[in-house]
Amino acid sequence: MKEKVLEHKQQLKFFIKELIGFAILFASLGFIVYFFFQHSIYSNIDAGLYSQKHHIERNVNQGPLSVQPSNRPTPFNPDKNAAFQTNIIVFNKDGKILNKNMLGQRSYTLLNKITLSKHNINETQDVNLNARDFTTHFRSLLIKVDKYNDNPDYAGNYVLILQNIDADLLALHSFIEALIITLIFFWIIAILIAYYLSKSSMKPVMKAWHKQKEFSANAAHELRTPLTVIQNQMEFLLTKPNDKIIDQIQPISTTLEESKHLKTLTQRLLTLARSDSNIIQSNKQNVELKPFFDQIVQPFFEITNSQQKVLLSDINVSGHGNLDGDLIKQLMVILMDNAIKYTPTGGSVNVKISNNHNNLKLLISDTGNGISDADKAHIFERFYRTDKSRNSKTGGNGLGLSIAQWIVNQHHGKISVRDNHPTGTVFIVNISL
Repeated sequence: MKEKVLEHKQQLKFFIKELIGFAILFASLGFIVYFFFQHSIYSNIDAGLYSQKHHIERNVNQGPLSVQPSNRPTPFNPDKNAAFQTNIIVFNKDGKILNKNMLGQRSYTLLNKITLSKHNINETQDVNLNARDFTTHFRSLLIKVDKYNDNPDYAGNYVLILQNIDADLLALHSFIEALIITLIFFWIIAILIAYYLSKSSMKPVMKAWHKQKEFSANAAHELRTPLTVIQNQMEFLLTKPNDKIIDQIQPISTTLEESKHLKTLTQRLLTLARSDSNIIQSNKQNVELKPFFDQIVQPFFEITNSQQKVLLSDINVSGHGNLDGDLIKQLMVILMDNAIKYTPTGGSVNVKISNNHNNLKLLISDTGNGISDADKAHIFERFYRTDKSRNSKTGGNGLGLSIAQWIVNQHHGKISVRDNHPTGTVFIVNISL
């Protein structure tokens, strides 16, 4: 129950973080899209205003004598049927509107509310005008026309260019509504995605947590067993202070065996811990294969002979290979040690090593009881043993094959297991040199 609560709390944290991430992403995206859309609209409007400015200002002569009344330009006069699209208001220096007749009564009624503000020359401004039953919006640009301008209606006066932007603001408002609806739609999708991702993220976390918990429990159990035996034997020896060593050879021997077991176990636990944290890195070097494997296999002949077992060796390799010698030696020791342990008296262990081009193949087989198909799927898991009784008989701790698989993976190889007919097990290792 407690684990479920912790799992839900952690999943909720993942969910909230991912949801916040999506929220920031969509908000940023919406802001950027809105900013560029608004900037594009106002840029087009301002471009039109400055175009009108240049149209007015370019009618300039060298002096007042060049003005020809007969060639007097026609002032800008927008289409009277247009609904306040573009208008021009001409002010004198006192702020009085000079082109009232050109504006028309309809436009003048609205536009005469605008007053001249000389400090806004050559700057675009927003102007909002309130009529009786509506508000209209303009974008404006005020310019001071040179007194030598060909158009006497503009010369020496202030000209305010107005562009009605009601339609543009309506389009911008509609765009905002569409953008908000779109963001809400994607926000709902983001909630579902965040929930799915948080749930998926929890699976490897919980799996790793359970493995760590199981690993800690198994490690504590494996360490406790030899320590308990050593403690009991030592306590027993303390009750025999006057005995000679030869009289208590059995408890002393048991203590030494458990000490060796404890040393092997701690070394393997340390190896796995370092491999998990990537502290151990393979150090591959150019190795001459034949003498390298001969040296590894040679000591096992004495071990098998002392146990009345047979070791058959076929090392048919040549040339050199790019290997981590220490790790490959550890791999061979693990596999051969297991094969010898699980081979009964009178049985045989067969080691066959060959290489073909850039591929190295190792086969280590025994004539023991074999491994069931159900156990084959788990034998490379840490602390897994096919038979619990093997722990007391052989001193196994279920870590050797895990380390062997890690070593093979470090060499980008593959390790597998199959039955050895008529009885026993064969481990096959393929490594690229």
